[in-house]
Amino acid sequence: MSLSLPISIVDVFAEQQMAGNQLAVVHEAGCLTDAQMLAIARETNFSETTFVTQADASSATVRIFTPSGELSFAGHPTIGTAWTLTGGVGSTVLNLGVGPVAVEFNANIGWMRPPEVALQDGLSKTESARLVGLDERDLAADLPVTHAQIGPRFLLVPVNSLAALRDVTIDPVAWAPFIADAAELHSIFVFTRQAYSSDADYAARMFFNDGGVREDAATGSANTAFAAYLQANLGNVGSVIVEQGFEMHRPSRLYLEVNESIRVGGKVQLVVRGEIFIDPDSVR
Repeated sequence: MSLSLPISIVDVFAEQQMAGNQLAVVHEAGCLTDAQMLAIARETNFSETTFVTQADASSATVRIFTPSGELSFAGHPTIGTAWTLTGGVGSTVLNLGVGPVAVEFNANIGWMRPPEVALQDGLSKTESARLVGLDERDLAADLPVTHAQIGPRFLLVPVNSLAALRDVTIDPVAWAPFIADAAELHSIFVFTRQAYSSDADYAARMFFNDGGVREDAATGSANTAFAAYLQANLGNVGSVIVEQGFEMHRPSRLYLEVNESIRVGGKVQLVVRGEIFIDPDSVR
């Protein structure tokens, strides 16, 4: 007999529908096995799908899956799942693999207080340029390439211009030694001080390995790492707007607050509410 569970699909870090990063949220999912969660994540084929295994008025326990496995933390699933639980009003705490993460909604923006970021020296500019398919002269001379760990691990690569950002092409041969061990280098976040909109501060692209190189339309965890990077290199710069996903035709806007503490925020748009059916005998 099939299980029938409520499911929501939302666009996260989206100023309007059909933009931002897609997220499927499966509710009342405590009855599912790990294999069933992974099968559903592969069925949606979004960068992440979340499973709410327990929820009450103030908190929820949530698991995050990509099509290839489970993550301890990711940003757009955190904000998007919180929106489906609260309707975008008030606050909640999500208990994730990394621990509790608070999300508060204010003026249509969901703000999360993410876990701490660990920054480390990155690759050389020469190696980084090869990795992203650019000339070393395309990388910003005054900012470092840096590794950041926040559950997922990112390589943050600064480039000089939107033109260079558009030209980024991940070299799978150059990346292969790093993705052989996913804990060593999972994702690459490339950014520039130029942006598509006059009121934005940066534009970025994020590439990750999930059974092959994929691009993400909007990445809360990477932008959390980027906020920590800005704090470390430029100080408490206050409010920052980052645009992502434009090259994928999924324009996204992420709001960063870089002060003594860091917050990452964005808007959420509801696209689908319905049911998902799964036969326990087919997927255990």
